[in-house]
Amino acid sequence: MGILRKLREGFTLVELIIVMVILGILAAVAVPKMGSVLSKSEMAAENAVIAQLESAIEIFAMDQVLSSGIKSYPNDPFAQLEKAPSGYGAEPGTPENGDWWFNTTTDIISHHRNNSTYTWNYYQTGENAGTIVRIIN
Repeated sequence: MGILRKLREGFTLVELIIVMVILGILAAVAVPKMGSVLSKSEMAAENAVIAQLESAIEIFAMDQVLSSGIKSYPNDPFAQLEKAPSGYGAEPGTPENGDWWFNTTTDIISHHRNNSTYTWNYYQTGENAGTIVRIIN
């Protein structure tokens, strides 16, 4: 009879406070780690888009060699992708997280994430033709 009575009474206040403290400690450890993981995954996705652009412009250049004998690169590297990344627009507007832009006048690729804008130079001609180089801000 004593065991059944104990089960109906529930937990004491001290036991509940101890559980809450343990959960608080676990949350304090897990939340910063999760933020770091999210940031790293965003950078990896960004690097994947740049790698796709580099591959697409090189395929375009090889197609040009086969058809005309002259290696040339596209005016807009995003136009060579089968599917542009979400948030892609040709010209900058009001930046929002996830937006990708390509400025056809300056040949600069921009990506806005975490309230910052990351930029790359796209070299269509010259010594570095066909390369995309990150601009360190």
